[in-house]
Amino acid sequence: MDISREKLTVLDQISSSDKVRRKIVDTASLLYAQKGFAATSIEEISERAGVSLPVTHHYIKKKSEIMRLIMEDVLNTFQERLSKEIQGIEDPEEKLAIAVILYFRVVDEHREKALLIYQKSSALDRSSRSKVMELEVQISEIFAEIIEEGIEQGVFRKLDVDLFSYNIIVMAHMWVLKRWHFKGRLTLDNYIDLQLGTLMNALRK
Repeated sequence: MDISREKLTVLDQISSSDKVRRKIVDTASLLYAQKGFAATSIEEISERAGVSLPVTHHYIKKKSEIMRLIMEDVLNTFQERLSKEIQGIEDPEEKLAIAVILYFRVVDEHREKALLIYQKSSALDRSSRSKVMELEVQISEIFAEIIEEGIEQGVFRKLDVDLFSYNIIVMAHMWVLKRWHFKGRLTLDNYIDLQLGTLMNALRK
């Protein structure tokens, strides 16, 4: 991960909230990976990100909140891209395929951060852990809504929608967690194609 040492101007920090937020999240993720969660301070995150400490505290009052921001990034990126990709598409099977492919790609783009969440989740306080889990549920509900639509239209067979939606999430996370095993013989595209085929075969009537 390449984090610029360039200092953000005061105007940037006031007017470019998305830019500042991303700078803080990316810098914190890098420092956690390099030094560990316990050895990294909010002051160091602020300094390395080039963001004033009061502004940094506006986004994170405690280090564990970075995990929430990471999950929010994944969810927001997924939602924004998905709404554009499925606009005007009525077929639930096509819609689900687009959603699955997109989510796998978003998780891959954030794979270092996703690994960080898995590795450091035990260090989170109860409130932060609950928020991270809540955001994950919101992702599963996106898949659940499409699957339920397909069941209602008779395209998909009846099944446990919540369980199936979480299977999709776990498949995406498996690429991150077990990439060391798969990358020798599968590209991300190969992996997505195989997993998508498994999902669709299980859903079709």
